Amino acid sequence: MGRLTAPSDARESRWMLPGILLVTTVTGVVGSLGTPLVTGIARTEGVSLVTAQWAITATLVTAAVVCPVVGRLGAGRRRRPALLGCLVLVVVGTALGALPLGFVPLLAGRILQGLAFAIVPLAFSIARSELPEEKVRGAVAAISVANVTAAGLGFPVTAFVATLAGTKGAFGWASALAAAALVVALVVVPDSDEEAPRGVDWLGAVLLSAATAAVLFAVTQAKAWGTTSPLTLGLLGGGLLAYLACGWWLLRAERPLVDLRVAVRPGVLVANVCGLLAALGMFVLLSLSMILVQTTGEHGYGLGRSVAVAGLMLTPYAVTSVLGSRIALWLGRFVASDVLLACGCLLFAAANLALALGHDALWKVTLAVVIGGFGSGMTFNSMPWLMVRFVPPAETGSALSFNLVLRFLGMSTGSALALAVLAGFADSGRQTSESGFVAGGLAGAGLSLRPLGYWLSGSPCSCSPP
Repeated sequence: MGRLTAPSDARESRWMLPGILLVTTVTGVVGSLGTPLVTGIARTEGVSLVTAQWAITATLVTAAVVCPVVGRLGAGRRRRPALLGCLVLVVVGTALGALPLGFVPLLAGRILQGLAFAIVPLAFSIARSELPEEKVRGAVAAISVANVTAAGLGFPVTAFVATLAGTKGAFGWASALAAAALVVALVVVPDSDEEAPRGVDWLGAVLLSAATAAVLFAVTQAKAWGTTSPLTLGLLGGGLLAYLACGWWLLRAERPLVDLRVAVRPGVLVANVCGLLAALGMFVLLSLSMILVQTTGEHGYGLGRSVAVAGLMLTPYAVTSVLGSRIALWLGRFVASDVLLACGCLLFAAANLALALGHDALWKVTLAVVIGGFGSGMTFNSMPWLMVRFVPPAETGSALSFNLVLRFLGMSTGSALALAVLAGFADSGRQTSESGFVAGGLAGAGLSLRPLGYWLSGSPCSCSPP
């Protein structure tokens, strides 16, 4: 794997990676901004909690829809304009949330904030093209983990800012962060003279976007609409049909939005499968942990802690994700990336199993979250590098964008699955039961072990790149 262009000068190369990491971290925090603010949004804007939940759903759907398009648009010489354009729209979106304009403009702002996630594949592409070859692996791993851990670090910080300055103050703080990231990107992201692919597969973009949006709406709103309601089932079925149509088209298009033939290459396929299932296991773990910490103990389970404590539970997860990434980076000198990916999935399974077996004390839940953090660091460290080895340079942004779409689907489905299991095992007249937490943890462990079984079955993900 060779570099396509050389850095323009040593000074630019020295500051480019720290700048990109800062931009990726800030946009990760901004993208997850709505999660700790749902209750405050409902109170400030005078809407129900169900309506306020759209502040999360809208951002997630936008991210899944725009990532493949931006990944394709932001190739070659279009990469810097695409990144800066996304950041400008993110700044506008956070500003809309900070202004006292009502819920609809705030929701529009959250839609624009979904573009923050599209910056990640652009950052991968920049690192691959502009850094010396010996630094690419570390840079790709650092970018991947920075985005994953940003939400964990941002959750308690956002909750703290909202406590001091209110919901509007939290959005104002995020707007200042996004503006600072824009300034940094203007300074450190270089222009590129690489050839940009001609045209964009707009039909593929529409089909993939419609399919992803339909499935995400069905998954994230199933609790509000009813799991078996015609709207939920209709959107889910329509989304699956749209995915089939999209796959048919992408295999026949001259310049497809996502090259499915690249996506199913051995190393790329296992990374995509693991990205989906690891995200499922991760969000089952995090969702169960957050609910368990806040559940009152009057029925013999639950820890009865505040929302602030629940938010702080993500801090050790974020910290150990960084540590796990550094460990994986060191082990990568001696162990193949696919082995590290399998180890990460095994740690996710161990974390879910630990939560299922021990959840009667805060330290036990924290231990499960810490194990999951190490699993996150190892999994998301090795996954992009495993893919990059098998992907042509011009397809880097597109392939990694598709992987991110699968991660978003896994995150949304994992969260919905955790809620569905809790509801299915709930005692009569109650929302949760202890057996629900046990079943949820076991389900998360099983999902996390599935990629490990795929690897043990002899998946050729460690063969030499083409």
